[in-house]
Amino acid sequence: MKLKLWMLAAVLSLFVLSCKKEFTSQETLSSKYNQADDGLLKDNPHLTIAVVSDIHYMHPSLLVNNGAEGVAFQSYVAQDPKLVQFSDPIFRNVLADLTAQRPDILLVPGDLTKDGEKIGHQAMAAFFNQLQSGGTKVYVMPGNHDINNAKAKKYDGNNDYPVEMTTKTDFETIYGNFGYNNAISRDANSLSYVVQPKAGLRIIAIDASRYEEYGPSGDIAAGRIKPATLAWALTQLALAKQQHITVFAMMHHNLVEHYAGQTQIDPGYVVEDNINIANSLMDAGIKIIFTGHYHANDITAYTHNGKELFDIETGSLVTNPSPYRIITMKENTLDVDTKTVQSIAAPLPGGLSFTAYSNMFLTQHLDGYFNYYLTTLLGAPAPLASFAAPLFRNATIAHFAGDEKMPPDQRKQIDQLATMSQQLAGIATTLWTDLGVKDNKTPIKFQ
Repeated sequence: MKLKLWMLAAVLSLFVLSCKKEFTSQETLSSKYNQADDGLLKDNPHLTIAVVSDIHYMHPSLLVNNGAEGVAFQSYVAQDPKLVQFSDPIFRNVLADLTAQRPDILLVPGDLTKDGEKIGHQAMAAFFNQLQSGGTKVYVMPGNHDINNAKAKKYDGNNDYPVEMTTKTDFETIYGNFGYNNAISRDANSLSYVVQPKAGLRIIAIDASRYEEYGPSGDIAAGRIKPATLAWALTQLALAKQQHITVFAMMHHNLVEHYAGQTQIDPGYVVEDNINIANSLMDAGIKIIFTGHYHANDITAYTHNGKELFDIETGSLVTNPSPYRIITMKENTLDVDTKTVQSIAAPLPGGLSFTAYSNMFLTQHLDGYFNYYLTTLLGAPAPLASFAAPLFRNATIAHFAGDEKMPPDQRKQIDQLATMSQQLAGIATTLWTDLGVKDNKTPIKFQ
């Protein structure tokens, strides 16, 4: 989960103290729709799909004069702890692996850049061009950080300065080769689109970010699908169903909860009105959706009218354990595998390995966060805060990694926490509780 910390704090306080037009003419659209054949894997018995989400790429030129150690950048990281300082070598590691593996398709469900810096988006497009030149079809969509974000800044010494942000038009231009220029349909009200990378398979990218509403404080984490966009999506799904074409969806925000009570405990990460939207998409034929946003590597199944949908959420490259997916499609099964970044070509503080440093970075920041909010902002008694903070940290880290399994010592301590606060113990428990589907390596039958 990408824990937007101030949101969780607001909930904890209660517990503790209580586009464009359709670009294709109907004639051309009809011609493109009729390109499908009778079988998704007729000519592609082993289709490979890579998923890399929440890259949060920060161009190296945005940190100068020891800006990474400066007051402004450290304040930013304290509020939203991500390894953006090392996002360039982290992504280059993944890029090298994908270049070697040459998956058929790469899906990127949003938050490509730290905060929508135009120079960062331009760098990402250049990376994706490298992959496409090797035969991988790349499809992207914006996340809440990527467009109209006033947090687009350069860090120089102790100070920060605004840099050129990315507009909606900039985004679709920069990433024209990665979904927009070759779309068979575009939504007139958002940056949503449909592509057909293989005969018998379409990808519908659903834009749920609210960048039109952003102001001087920056992005809005919460997402919503506009009614007109949902209507467009349902029309596209109906057309695909008529032609017996499989459709996978991609959206930045989660479509369903990835732990019980997520929409109440940490609002803003599951799309608004998610149950009604999930039911509508399922009725229209969606069985698989690829999401990101929460920075957790988690898969959840949701059932409606005897049908099953899998929300395959991929964690962030700048949040430990820096995962990405390699998925092999065989007939009606997705063999989902997870890889993690083990090393990067950059020196790290204390000479630590990347895995050791990223774990330490996240641990320290979460410890500081939970102690600060429980005591200073929420007024919790010091004994309660000091006891609860490590339990929340451990549960959060476990949820980030996926395949959560609570150790006996954590169960014992959470039971002890329950004697001080039933509500806090309940939150810690639900973060540890996986919702029944393996997260990192599993086969998923979707038909």
